[in-house]
Amino acid sequence: MSAERLRIFSDLHFRDPRSVLHELDAFAPLLGDAERIVFNGDSIDTHVPSQARHLGELRAFAGRCGREITWLSGNHDPQISDQAELLLRDGRLWVTHGDVFFDTIAPWSHHAAELRRRFRAAAARLSEPERHRVETRLRLHREIVHALPEPAHLWRHDVWARLRSLAHIIFPPRRILEMIRAWTSTPRRVAALAHAQRPHAQVVVLGHTHLPGVWRVPVERGRPPLVVVNTGSFTRPFGGAFVEIVGERLRVRRIRRDAKGGFREGRTLAEIDLREPSR
Repeated sequence: MSAERLRIFSDLHFRDPRSVLHELDAFAPLLGDAERIVFNGDSIDTHVPSQARHLGELRAFAGRCGREITWLSGNHDPQISDQAELLLRDGRLWVTHGDVFFDTIAPWSHHAAELRRRFRAAAARLSEPERHRVETRLRLHREIVHALPEPAHLWRHDVWARLRSLAHIIFPPRRILEMIRAWTSTPRRVAALAHAQRPHAQVVVLGHTHLPGVWRVPVERGRPPLVVVNTGSFTRPFGGAFVEIVGERLRVRRIRRDAKGGFREGRTLAEIDLREPSR
C-alpha cells in the first residue's frame, strides 16, 4: 500500500491586489501528485465583498482538482471552514494558521488596538483557564475579526492604489517594529503553546506572519527540539513555501515562479522524520 501524499499551503490571498496569485491554473502545478491538499488559512479574504465574490471560483477549482481538500480558517477567511486546526500523525504534526499565537491576532495591524479591545471583552466572560485554551482562542479569534473596516484603495489594482497600499504597510513606523517583533518571537510563542497544550507535537506548520522558514526550538531537556515551519505566503516580498508529506517524511519546499508567471516546486529547505521517537 503506497504512503499517503499530502501538501499544505497557507496564505494564498487569492485575487488580493497584494497577492501574486490571480489565476488558479497557474497554481495547479503545485498540487503535484498529492492525494490530499490542506489550505491553511487566509486562502481568500471573505471580509471584503470584492474579494469574497471569488470564493466560489476557489471552491470550484478545489472541487475539480480531484484531491481530498481540507480547508482551515484564518483571520482573513473565518467563514471558509469551521475547522481551524489539524492534528496528524497522532498529534505529532500540528497544522494551524498561526493567529492563535497572538492575543491581538495581528499585532502589526492597523486594527491591533481594536482587536485587543474585542479579545479582552470576549475573554472577560470566561474563566482564566478557559480563555487560554487553544480551542477557545481560535473560536474567539474567528468571532472578533468580523466587521473591521478596510480602506477601499487596498482592494484596487491601479498604480495610485498600490502606492497608497505601500504607505498603508509602512506607516506608522511602529508597524514595521511590530512585524519584526512578530517574526522574531513566533518560534518561541509556538513552542510555548505547543508544549503546554499540544505536547505530542514534533512539528508545527503555520503561515500568518508571511515569513517563510524553518526553526528548531528547544522545549525541554531530554526531548528533541520542536520544529516550527512557516510556509510564508503568496504575497510580496518574501514569497512562500509548501509542506509535502509522504508517509512519515516531511519536506519543506520553496515555491518559485516561472517566466510565464506560473508556480513551480522549488528547492528543499528541510526534511523531517515524523516517526514517533523511540523511548
